[in-house]
Amino acid sequence: MNAGSASSYARLRRWPTLVLLGAMVLLGGCGDGQHAPPAGGLQDVRSIDIHYQYNGRDHADEVHRLQPAAGRRTFVRRSQLDARNPGAVLTDDVPAQRVAELLWALSAPAWPRARGVEEVARRVRPAQVLARASSDGASMQPACTPDQLQRQMRALLHGAALRDQVDGYYAGPTWRDDAPSIRVVVDYESAPPQVLQSSAQTLLMLPWVLEQPQNDVNADTNANEVSSTWSVPISQALRRLVPDTSKAYERLGQREDGVLESRLRATARVACEAQHR
Repeated sequence: MNAGSASSYARLRRWPTLVLLGAMVLLGGCGDGQHAPPAGGLQDVRSIDIHYQYNGRDHADEVHRLQPAAGRRTFVRRSQLDARNPGAVLTDDVPAQRVAELLWALSAPAWPRARGVEEVARRVRPAQVLARASSDGASMQPACTPDQLQRQMRALLHGAALRDQVDGYYAGPTWRDDAPSIRVVVDYESAPPQVLQSSAQTLLMLPWVLEQPQNDVNADTNANEVSSTWSVPISQALRRLVPDTSKAYERLGQREDGVLESRLRATARVACEAQHR
C-alpha cells in the first residue's frame, strides 16, 4: 500500500469516531471525560431495534431495525409500520451521525425532571395555543370576555408561569384514551445491550426508563438496574431514527397536546373569573 492509499484508509477508519464526536457537540458539547461515550461506540453497534405501539383512539404497531451498512457511513433502516401487514416493509438509509446522536444522548448524565420540564416549556408555541383556544367556544365563560380570557392565557404562556403549568401537566393523572409504549434496544458486538423504554402519555414520552444489565454472572439474570432520565435529546434522537411517516415520529415531535392546552385553558378561566366577579 503506497503512502497516499494508507492515508486515505486511515481517514476512513477514523470516520465513525469523528461522526460520534460531532454528535457530542450537537447535543451539548463534550462534557467531562467520565461521561463521554467510548470512541469506538459507533463502530461497535450491531443493530438498533425500535418498537412503538399505540392502543388509544387509533392504533399503531411499528418495528424499526437499523443495521450498519458497509463502511458504516450509513445504517440501513427496515421499518414495518403495521405489524398486521408483515409484507409492507420500508427500507431506507440513515446517516451514521443520527445513530451517533442517540449514543451520545444515552451516554450523557441523566437529566433531572426540572431540566426536562424547562426544555418542554421552551418548545411550546404560544401563538398556536392561543389560536386553538380562541376557536374553542367551550372555553368562554359569562364572567369573562374572549379578550380577557386571551390575556389570562398569554400570561400563562411565558417564563415561570408556563414552566409551572408544564410541571403540573407531567404530575397530573393519566388519561384513558391514550396508551403508547416504546422500547429501544441498542445491541453491541462487544458490550451488553442498552435498553430504554417509556409508556408515558406525556409530551416527548418523558421520562425515559433505562435498563442497565447486570455484569455479575452470579447475579439474578432477571435483575437489571433501572434508572430514569428526562432527557429531551433522547426523544429528539429517536425521532430522527424513524421515518417521518411513522406514528412514533409524529408522537415524538409534539410540542403541545390537548391535555396541556386544556390545563392552560382551565387555569386561565379560573383566574379570569376570580378577577372579574
